[in-house]
Amino acid sequence: MAVFFCDCCGLVQQSPIPTDHDLRIYYSHHYRADYKNTYSPRPKYVYRAGRAARDRIAFLTEYLGTDYIGVRELSLLDIGAGGGEVVFAATQIGFHAKGIEPNEGYSAFARNNYGIEVSTAHLDDVSNEQFSVITMFHVLEHMPSPQKVFRKLHELLRPDGTLVIEVPNIEQPDASPANIFFKAHLYYYSASTLIYAASEAFEPVLVEHTGNLRAIFKRRPALVSAPKPTAQDVHRTRQRLREKGWHEYIFKGGGWRRPFERMANRVREATQASNTPLITLKRALKAP
Repeated sequence: MAVFFCDCCGLVQQSPIPTDHDLRIYYSHHYRADYKNTYSPRPKYVYRAGRAARDRIAFLTEYLGTDYIGVRELSLLDIGAGGGEVVFAATQIGFHAKGIEPNEGYSAFARNNYGIEVSTAHLDDVSNEQFSVITMFHVLEHMPSPQKVFRKLHELLRPDGTLVIEVPNIEQPDASPANIFFKAHLYYYSASTLIYAASEAFEPVLVEHTGNLRAIFKRRPALVSAPKPTAQDVHRTRQRLREKGWHEYIFKGGGWRRPFERMANRVREATQASNTPLITLKRALKAP
């Protein structure tokens, strides 16, 4: 796998980019097995994903305001819904939520265990609908044409809607040097390149980049010409890539704590082994 840095915009990407056809087959049948070694979520993965869903929904509701959700009964589409944890969490607080997930095993798991609407589908399969909120958590980096994705999202989001994106942050100091590049990640975003990728169709409202990149975008009334990142943005990303390494990860990124955190997580996850997926997910959503 070859990874390249764009001197014009600072985007880091895999090359060559696989075709849409190859990616559709891979994500429908092979991706989950490659990365989780399973065709449907095990209890520990349900618990992890549930805790992540809790934090992601909290990020969204803090921005929207919980009263706003209850009054408006907002529609939400979660793209790349996995085992359905975000969709389930959203329905629990009043969203009319549904998701799409290309993997047949994971989407069926969500429907069968949580009674929620998660279709076995890709983004291109969604049409003739508009949503109040669209979420994509660790999905955009897997998609071959970011600008095409954002144009599609522009079609699907209501004029006053909210788009929430989370991707790995290529500049973050707390990512292990042994755990940065993946064959399934086609692009590696910084804050400036994420905003650039979206800028034709969306404008940023809030961007958090202390760890993963987590951003909220508002829909533009119409598509515009996308402004490129500045030379200073490109230089900063290039410099951050030069600085990344084991010393930064261990001391500045807090990598020295990771073995202890993993041990504590394993203990919590082990207690879920005998529970049903629904009980495990509900406990994860309430976990501290």
